[in-house]
Amino acid sequence: MTRFALALTALLALTAPGFAAQCEQDVAKIDKALRAMELSPDERAQLEDMRNQAVQLCGAGNETEGLDVTAEAKAMLNIE
Repeated sequence: MTRFALALTALLALTAPGFAAQCEQDVAKIDKALRAMELSPDERAQLEDMRNQAVQLCGAGNETEGLDVTAEAKAMLNIE
């Protein structure tokens, strides 16, 4: 069991930087879309809140949750 725990820890340590980079890329795409698109004030506020939530989650080490939020925001903005 100890070897499994060590292997899992090593795997997470290696993949964490990739998640962090993906968070940054997704937030940048959302920022670009927010600058370029015309949105209703309510839509803009919701998307800005989602963007800020993703930044907080990713910054706190919850990259998977942050990526879930950015995926939802990107879907609302119809961007990839």
